[in-house]
Amino acid sequence: MLPFYNRSTMKTAGEIVTKAFIEELYDSGKFEIEFPGNVKKFIVGERIIIRKGIGADHIKLVGERLNVDAVIIGCVKKYESEGKENAQIPVISVDARMIHADSCSILWIGDNYRRGDDYETFFGIGRIRSLADLSREVVKELIDTIP
Repeated sequence: MLPFYNRSTMKTAGEIVTKAFIEELYDSGKFEIEFPGNVKKFIVGERIIIRKGIGADHIKLVGERLNVDAVIIGCVKKYESEGKENAQIPVISVDARMIHADSCSILWIGDNYRRGDDYETFFGIGRIRSLADLSREVVKELIDTIP
């Protein structure tokens, strides 16, 4: 799993969503996950700059060097709170792709846009009020769509 590119207005959103994605992937039990420290060491060592994406050559290199079958990349498009100061609603939009490391073919693609009030039943019950809690939910819903 590579760090998510951040296009939102919050500086640390990419790191927060990447961490949530790793935690939820691990909790799902569907996949073996490369230790994030190894990924970071590889990215720094190879001088890979993840701004808008990563090329096929780098994906193949990740597969070879880290001995992984697939690579997950993604982008945080929105990570903010909307509304009046006393009634702010968190809003998050994330897209992600799982790419086969050898062929660079897309194995899975998903995106999710959610607001904290999407989970509200009535009178505020069920509403998610923090960006951190909403990011976990958004990521969990994405991971649930991976076959």
